[in-house]
Amino acid sequence: MAKSKGIIGLGTFVRIKDGGTFLPVGEPHDISGPQITQDFVDFTHMQSPLGFKEQKPTFKSSGTVTFNVNRVPGDPGQEALIEATNEIPTGIREFEIEFPSGSKFEFKAYPGLSFSVPQAEKFEMAVTLTISGPVKMTYVKEVEP
Repeated sequence: MAKSKGIIGLGTFVRIKDGGTFLPVGEPHDISGPQITQDFVDFTHMQSPLGFKEQKPTFKSSGTVTFNVNRVPGDPGQEALIEATNEIPTGIREFEIEFPSGSKFEFKAYPGLSFSVPQAEKFEMAVTLTISGPVKMTYVKEVEP
């Protein structure tokens, strides 16, 4: 049986650019996204071949990145997220997600936050990054342990 070459997420960093420096956002978990999608316009007409719809591409979207963090008051990355969401209008920021191999997603996004403070559980902050523009994907070849 072949040995898996899959990787785990442990050791992944999310960073926000604040000023000229990328700050790690403290204690992120359950990162999801981005979702690269394509919009289409329907060009189907009465003589479309074999009755199949005809589509043509228009705009692409990089979607969103979502993740939760264990709320750590005073964490520079978390405080930079809060500061960006409190700007009017909300400030666009540069972000990067770096995986243990050194591979990265880099993008610009508008952050949004939601807080959860259950009585007997951890205080969390849910982060939604609405991406504007493309996602730069840089891949580093994984090294076998």
